[in-house]
Amino acid sequence: MSIIELKNVSKTYQTKQKQVTAVNQVNLTIEKGEIFGIIGYSGAGKSSLIRLLNNLESPTSGEVVINDKNVNQLKGKELRDFRKKIGMIFQHFNLLWSRTVIDNILLPLELSKVPKEERVKRAEELIKLVGLEGKEKAFPNELSGGQKQRVGIARALANEPEILLCDEATSALDPQTTDEVLDLLLDINQKLDLTIVLITHEMNVIRKICHKVAVMELGQVIESGEVLSVFKNPQNKVTEKFVKQDALVDGEENEEAISYLLDAYPEGMIVKLLFEGDKATEAVISKAIREFSIDINVLQANIRQTNQTSFGTMLVQLTGEANLLSESIVFFEKNGLGVEVIQYG
Repeated sequence: MSIIELKNVSKTYQTKQKQVTAVNQVNLTIEKGEIFGIIGYSGAGKSSLIRLLNNLESPTSGEVVINDKNVNQLKGKELRDFRKKIGMIFQHFNLLWSRTVIDNILLPLELSKVPKEERVKRAEELIKLVGLEGKEKAFPNELSGGQKQRVGIARALANEPEILLCDEATSALDPQTTDEVLDLLLDINQKLDLTIVLITHEMNVIRKICHKVAVMELGQVIESGEVLSVFKNPQNKVTEKFVKQDALVDGEENEEAISYLLDAYPEGMIVKLLFEGDKATEAVISKAIREFSIDINVLQANIRQTNQTSFGTMLVQLTGEANLLSESIVFFEKNGLGVEVIQYG
């Protein structure tokens, strides 16, 4: 069931010198309960796109439909009620430095005129949810970056939104804290059945928690789909670049190192194997060695985790009789592995 639909959405800004199209004919559907990632480099249009979802910006053309309502047609109280159901967290936290943790979380409830006893109870529940017990009376300058972002998340959840927008929410954090915040977002998604739309320029963020991803360049969505599918088979050069950057973060060798391996092992066949899900832990290699009397030399391997499953790549050298090597390739494919023959000496 879709909760967000973008139909031929464009957003154009007029500067003194020229007209700038930040979002260009974008079509997207986001299902209820999904964590949907939007990735792109600076200037790709992703921040402009996310501001269209809570009607901070209005589209120049097209429709932004949320819960079957065209948000650009909402006015007055209906628009205010709509915005309460969309929370937002930011790269630099946007906390009020003169307010304590609990007072920052209480702010949207005060603005919504929720009775005091009810809003304090809600804030205490959120502090527990985001793991900030004992920090209720602390001020933002007494918190770490990760703790500040947890306050931002709790504040965004105060009005019990149906959608949470995350604008580069982990970009200001170190890798360990980023993982902790991503784990928290995943936990919130599962516990509250909350739809999360996350924009980032980091593919490892997409891989770790998102169900689907859209890749943006120059205001357009150039590729979208299930995260695993995009990682396994990127269709666009920009997407491929993001995937390779994430591979380097996870320790996979770069192209220069792979070229060195190909030169160092010229004999037999060099094959890249792709393992997915349960196949990532099965002993397919040892089975092939026993069945075909070939030698398999593992040159490089890694396993990565997405929100939904694990997948890995392995670069191997196969040596032995030519017919047995060919049969082993068929064997790998029959056992559900992706196979790419890179070099045949």
